[in-house]
Amino acid sequence: MVHQPHNEQQLQFPLLWHGRLLTVAPGDDVAAAVEGIYGGMQLADGVIKRGRSSSGGKYQSWELHAQLPDRATMLALFAALEAIPGVKMLL
Repeated sequence: MVHQPHNEQQLQFPLLWHGRLLTVAPGDDVAAAVEGIYGGMQLADGVIKRGRSSSGGKYQSWELHAQLPDRATMLALFAALEAIPGVKMLL
């Protein structure tokens, strides 16, 4: 089986995106920041849910879902999420 990387021709918009943020714990301001981003981008159906903490308690994960209407919105969302203070990784 040959694996092909995703590119814009393979993505069909609108699409339901599922992602995960990894932040410095406890990350109490992350949910409000994500909700603000969703609101500013008019992603009314966007969801954020606290995930697991790392075994040492240093990191916190967050599950994210949003209906993305187009590629430009997707890229803008990714940039905004990565700019949240304390975010270490967006998956």
